[in-house]
Amino acid sequence: MTHSQKMLLVVLLASGLASCNLSSSTHALEGTWRTDSIRNFVNGFSFTNNTFDEHWSTFEYGTDGVMTERKKEKFRKYRYLLPSADSLVYTDSTGHRLSSFRIVKLTNEQLILKKAQKPYLPGKNQELYEVRFFSKIRAAGAPAAGESAAGDPAAGLQ
Repeated sequence: MTHSQKMLLVVLLASGLASCNLSSSTHALEGTWRTDSIRNFVNGFSFTNNTFDEHWSTFEYGTDGVMTERKKEKFRKYRYLLPSADSLVYTDSTGHRLSSFRIVKLTNEQLILKKAQKPYLPGKNQELYEVRFFSKIRAAGAPAAGESAAGDPAAGLQ
């Protein structure tokens, strides 16, 4: 096998692994997520808001690449993309980028997103970001991750 063939094989294997990871990220993201808390960090100071109120949204990620943000009786739809396993991007219907997040953690139960913020004041050396913590809302009667329909985590194991 020549050096060029080996390099081609490595590239093909790496891209295959990346697409598998991206596919699992897309699958884990699908469903409805509730905001648990929002942490703001501004130049060394942080504040965490974990007091749920009616102004917090739920986010429904569909299999069709559409995310529906619901707040009370109102809702907005956005397109969402996962350009890589650790990136989430919201776009409008024309594909114009509206917002982007770094995926800090994504499991079937928990989602943590980090978003860089623009500085409030002019000048350099400012660090501002927001971290949002979400938990997945299960459909009524659906078993939790790792549980069988009977509610016993070991019931499905033989």
